[in-house]
Amino acid sequence: MNHNQTNEKLDSKKKGYKRFYPILKWLISLVSLGFFAYQIAHIDGNLVADIKKVVVGNVWWFTLVFALALLNWNAEALKLRVLLAAEIALSHVRAFFVVLGGMAISNFTPARTGEYVGRGLLLKKVHPIKVVIATITGNLAQVVFTYSIGFLAILYFIVFTGKGNEWIDNNAKLYSAIAAFMGVVLFLAFAKSIVLWLIKFVPKKIAKTLKFIRKYNGPLFAKVLAYAGTRYLAFSLQFFLLLYIFSDFSLPISTLALIPVAYLLQTLVPVPAISDIGVRVAVSQLLFGEFLGSDAILQAVSCLWFMNLILPGLVGTFYLLYSLFRK
Repeated sequence: MNHNQTNEKLDSKKKGYKRFYPILKWLISLVSLGFFAYQIAHIDGNLVADIKKVVVGNVWWFTLVFALALLNWNAEALKLRVLLAAEIALSHVRAFFVVLGGMAISNFTPARTGEYVGRGLLLKKVHPIKVVIATITGNLAQVVFTYSIGFLAILYFIVFTGKGNEWIDNNAKLYSAIAAFMGVVLFLAFAKSIVLWLIKFVPKKIAKTLKFIRKYNGPLFAKVLAYAGTRYLAFSLQFFLLLYIFSDFSLPISTLALIPVAYLLQTLVPVPAISDIGVRVAVSQLLFGEFLGSDAILQAVSCLWFMNLILPGLVGTFYLLYSLFRK
């Protein structure tokens, strides 16, 4: 095959990609928009009315809660910028909306797998495998905080308060969580070496892309962990404040220590993010039921669900659509 034929073949592939890419984007955006519309349409009207009363009476508190949500999303955007800095110079604003675009799809896909698709669609100048590597690395940093702080919290309650055993109904779940955490730690410790070893056995084109992981060193991952810690702190305070507000400010401050336990227990049920409101309510009732009523817990968890999943997912969906018209 001569040089001209090779160029023609590459041009043909690019044209095919350009035709397919907008169609895929439109399809995913419309499916996402329809899914969020369905979720909003099926929210209990009485629940909305009850939440609205509390919001109107505590505007400044809810402003603080929303500010923490913004901090959460911005920390994730900073993670993405750091992890892809060697490939693309992302502005903070663009990284922010790319994160929300990923959430638009990840919220209704198992194990948040749609996050890779959403970010990949919005970062078409970066190889999809590199987007996946960056996203997985950022998510693993988040898992480190969720599991390590969660286990420490459970250990504290078991040793110092006698509580904790009743929170996990069978040993299999606890052992599975411990095994998963150890797996993440070991993977982070040896991931770079493992990937570089596997490169020897994959096609050259893929091997060239996988070498991207060489750019991930200790100082870079320390930054990622710092942003992951910021996210964890913001989301934890946000959850506590919502429970505190809906308990009519009667929830003891000491129950803040239960938040890491709640996050750990929620991860033991692998469901799409948008569908985990039932899991969040059940776990919150288990942990906070002695301090506030089931209605207050439902209202607090519903607010958290809407503010951190529905709202950013909707913004991300519109950004996906907007990106179709942007030059």
